[in-house]
Amino acid sequence: MLRLKIAKRLAAILATALMAGALGGCGIEGSPEGTASKGTDGTPEPAKGRYVETQESLPADHAVLQMFSKDNQLHLLTSKQEGEKTLLQEWILQEGGFEDATPAWLASIELPCGDDWLEGKLLYGSDNRQYLYAAYIAPDEDGPRLLGHLWKSLNDTAEEITPEKWSVPSEDWGMYEMIQGVAALDNGTLIAVSYTSVSILSGEDGSILESKPISSMYEGGILSDGENVYLCSSGEEGGQIEKRKEGKESGMVSIPYPSGSSNQGGAVIGGSGSLSLDVLKDGTLIAANEDGIFRLSGEDPEGSWEKLADGIDTDFSMTDYGCMDLAAMEDGRIYALFQTDEDQKLNCYKYDPNAASTVTTVLKLYTVHESSLLKQAAILYHKAHPEVRIDIEYEYPLYSYDLPDYEAVYTKLNTMLMGDDGPDICVMDHLNLNSYASKGVLIDLDDLIRPLEENGTLLSNITGPYVGNDQKRYVVPLQFGITLALGRDIAAKDMGSIEALADFLSQTDYSYLGPLTVSELVDKFYPYFCDEIVKEKQLDRDTMGKYLEYLKAIGDNCKILNTRPNDTAAYTMWELASSAKLAFNKADGFMDCMFPMSMVDYIKGDFTAFENRFLPSLQTGICAKSKHQETAKDFLLFALSEQVQSNDYYNGFPVNKVSLDVHANKDRTYYTTATMIIADDGSYIEFNSTAYSQDTARRLSALCEGLDKPIKEDAKIREVLIDCLGAYLDGTASKEDTVQKIEDSLKMYLAE
Repeated sequence: MLRLKIAKRLAAILATALMAGALGGCGIEGSPEGTASKGTDGTPEPAKGRYVETQESLPADHAVLQMFSKDNQLHLLTSKQEGEKTLLQEWILQEGGFEDATPAWLASIELPCGDDWLEGKLLYGSDNRQYLYAAYIAPDEDGPRLLGHLWKSLNDTAEEITPEKWSVPSEDWGMYEMIQGVAALDNGTLIAVSYTSVSILSGEDGSILESKPISSMYEGGILSDGENVYLCSSGEEGGQIEKRKEGKESGMVSIPYPSGSSNQGGAVIGGSGSLSLDVLKDGTLIAANEDGIFRLSGEDPEGSWEKLADGIDTDFSMTDYGCMDLAAMEDGRIYALFQTDEDQKLNCYKYDPNAASTVTTVLKLYTVHESSLLKQAAILYHKAHPEVRIDIEYEYPLYSYDLPDYEAVYTKLNTMLMGDDGPDICVMDHLNLNSYASKGVLIDLDDLIRPLEENGTLLSNITGPYVGNDQKRYVVPLQFGITLALGRDIAAKDMGSIEALADFLSQTDYSYLGPLTVSELVDKFYPYFCDEIVKEKQLDRDTMGKYLEYLKAIGDNCKILNTRPNDTAAYTMWELASSAKLAFNKADGFMDCMFPMSMVDYIKGDFTAFENRFLPSLQTGICAKSKHQETAKDFLLFALSEQVQSNDYYNGFPVNKVSLDVHANKDRTYYTTATMIIADDGSYIEFNSTAYSQDTARRLSALCEGLDKPIKEDAKIREVLIDCLGAYLDGTASKEDTVQKIEDSLKMYLAE
């Protein structure tokens, strides 16, 4: 089984990202396709036959480390804390629930890991010999060490057969072997995969019989059907499952991940792309991710994946659930173990030939960028209203770093809106909202949103600015971010606005922000005033002149560069530990504030919300041509509710007031992150980020409630400012001449 690690402690390393997929165990028999029939009135009835999701109870007071199937029974490996020792137990699911089936050899093992990291896997090898792999942090005279251990059953005792290589630091890296997974084969050998090699071990003494460097970056662990092992790797063409006979590369077969859009093999689409996988004894593969549950026949491993269930009908699609393990029975049942924050949940998926889909209404939602909140809202709404399905179409997936082609986006969106099959709901982030609203594309939402502002459900300081002079509003933001000003040797009041900052920096010789190019200076500050310099489709010369003076004072302190040297970059939050004394950092939620707040503590500095402005996101509206406007309104209200907003999606603060309080009061004690930074003496040091105090959380919450304007951007204004400011900043052009040049450059654009 391959499983996703759900740990309380998180690790982050700058410039290096290790993406691990979730892999578990599964298996299934054939499932007939439902066929539509006609009722007595001649209308088509829903096709019958689908997988039904139910929840099973887990053993109380035990943490499940692993789940697997054997002899058509579900087994668990669990851990339980007793003092400073950790004990392991094996369980088997019976009709009345899980029963303890711990063999004596396993019960004799006591792990000295305490309440800390523990990973365990129980294996059945040839002749039903059992093995245990466990990795844990154990005390050592040189400090705690994370090591992997291997035991085999010997009658009623456990004999450790850990390979010597696992307990000796690498000469090249100085680190211990990091094992990703172990599998047992029917020939008496074991296969172990690490971050550097794939090794064949003796099942008798654990000695390494053969070891080869890895040729791909493997995601998760390893699976076995007794004869073959299966490893998951990723590359430019998407995810691949490597099928290796007896663990060897010779004759290896590569199997593409299932695609969510069809039953053809291909790269996984969607958000996280994490895959859960299992294999039956006959080589049949079962895979599951947010797009659904899939099967690939063992008789045709290079064939097509069959989709067994839609992701939206399962907890695999839940953005706050992580699949730890999957297990499948020969009779067709599929079990999935999920982790949700501190809780574990066990689901069973069983084919019911009489179950029919109840979907009668399908809403289409269009957004340029994929969103975890929207996905979660769509899933939960479908669970609450099985007759409604929300289909989300997006152009750029989560964590995509491609620059959006907005010309293509506008062409596609306009084509959809002009047709009869356009979206019911649109997210207008980075799109020309005023243009679409003036053309009657979106309906007025004021009657829907205003009562929620008046009764305190929503943060009216965030949603209120969307009311126009005509008292209409066409979108409502579902999330928002803050630009945090972080500084040392500067008070919050002196870095809270462009005006205050210009005044402060004009009185010091130290370059607080470090050297900037003209474009870097403009990009850092123009979004906070570009709406103020335009009045009635004309440039407000006085306001523009005022901001030019502020930028000149800031630029003089920074030292303006003609060009940015190739080997340098503008200062960020990380340089606060060395050269910088001021940095701006976008914060997208309370969890996203951990590093910035830790940096403020490290430099003994201060922070505030710059210009009291917010960065709106998921600005959502309802299309006037929608045939399902009432359902769309109900879904929008649901997306604004505590049920959806109280999850921290790491990409925005909630606009729901109760949810904001929930986020602020969340216990983040067990969350830590770490990275390497440059200290003030030029050396690299480890920087640890831990949970900030409740006082800091309350202060962040107060900043959120005090914001009053959204940040605005305008590509044309940006372009003109960059073009015109250089001469003014270096003193070769006067303020009056620069204002005139800006006005001349924008006159036609603003008049349109």
